[in-house]
Amino acid sequence: MLHVDRQVTQDGENGEPKTAVQKAITKGRGRAHCIRHLKWRDLDEGRAIPVPPTILAKVEEHIRLHGTFRVEEGLNRLEGDYLFSKIGGTDILMYSLVDRLWRNAKKAAGITRRITPHWLRHFFASAGLSKGVPVTDMAEWLGHRDPKITHQTYAHVMPDAPDRLRSLMDAVFTMKTELNLPLEFEAVVEAA
Repeated sequence: MLHVDRQVTQDGENGEPKTAVQKAITKGRGRAHCIRHLKWRDLDEGRAIPVPPTILAKVEEHIRLHGTFRVEEGLNRLEGDYLFSKIGGTDILMYSLVDRLWRNAKKAAGITRRITPHWLRHFFASAGLSKGVPVTDMAEWLGHRDPKITHQTYAHVMPDAPDRLRSLMDAVFTMKTELNLPLEFEAVVEAA
């Protein structure tokens, strides 16, 4: 599990620049590429996100090689330990460097589609939900306070849910599979 208590946000709805300065920074690109602030979540409000061991090993290796970057509060910054910093650990990693690293990684992987790092979040949600991960779990991992947000955003990746349910029920009722329900289910059935 990877424990997250902060995430980077961008200014404006849908990432659109709000101020004249932000519009100048984006140079007509339409999306605000400047980081406004970090969304803070208290440690007890943080969330645990399941990640494959290969990714977790890469994060641990990064921390072992580079450590974390300590930031004190002030000037649109929230105190905390950041995973990535500028070279030499002198400041928070700027979006321009993230953008350059992202473009280089896309090029090396042969990806020509115009996608941003935020696309990875959508991939995580879409892949999980399309394979049957419950919306309530995904909402928690994404940091959505209400699973309705997750469902409204990603319902299009779950169009086969009725077919999956029909197949499951058919397999159970024809004795081709067992449900293997949790023990708590027995208590619910007995109480009913």
